[in-house]
Amino acid sequence: MPKVLSDDEIRCFRNRMCDHALASFAKHGVDGISLRGLAADLSCSRTTPYRYFKNKADILAALRQREFGRIADALEAALLHELNPSKQLETLCSAYFQFAIENPDSYRVMYTVAQPDPSQYGELEAEILRSSEPMRRIVNNGLAAGSMLGDPINICYVLWAGLHGLISLHLAHLLGNKREIDELAAVMIRSLVRAVSAESSELVATDRINKPY
Repeated sequence: MPKVLSDDEIRCFRNRMCDHALASFAKHGVDGISLRGLAADLSCSRTTPYRYFKNKADILAALRQREFGRIADALEAALLHELNPSKQLETLCSAYFQFAIENPDSYRVMYTVAQPDPSQYGELEAEILRSSEPMRRIVNNGLAAGSMLGDPINICYVLWAGLHGLISLHLAHLLGNKREIDELAAVMIRSLVRAVSAESSELVATDRINKPY
C-alpha cells in the first residue's frame, strides 16, 4: 500500500520533479521530458511520478506554473522597493529583463512551449495572469495620472514586445559581441519608457542621428 504523504511532502517532491524537468528541458527541449526519465533522475520507481502527474502535459503545466510564479514574485518584489511612481516602469522592465537573463531556461520554458489544452490548467493561467498584473497596474496608474497616453493594452504589448524581442535575440546568440547585453537593455528600457510617456521626447532628426545613446 502506497505511503500516505503530507501536503508538504507532496509539494516538495513535485518541486523536485519540476527541477529535473527544467534540467531536461535545458538539455533536450520538450522532447527530453518524460515521466519515466524523471523517475530515473530521482531514483524512484517508474510508477512514482504518476502519483503526482498524469502525463507529460501535466508536468509541463506544473513547471511553467512555477516559473511564471517566480517571475511574478520577482516583479512584485521589485515594485515594493520602488515607491516613486515615475521610476516604477523602468524598475519593472529592469526586473523582468534581469529575471530572464539570470534564468534563461525558465524564460524559454515559459514562452516557447505550446501548452496542450491550456484551459485545463487553471492554476497555470492564474500565474500567467499574475505575472502580467504589475505591468498592467503601472500602465493604468500612469494613464490615470496623465503621465502616459494611449490604449493600455497597446502600451503593455509594446513594452513586452520590446523586452521580449531583445531577450529572445540574446538567448538565441544573435546579437554578436559589439555591445554588452546590459548596455543594450538599458538603451531599450529607456527607449520604451520614453515611447509610452506623455511628455514629448522627440529629437530633431539631425540631433537624433548625431547624438549617441
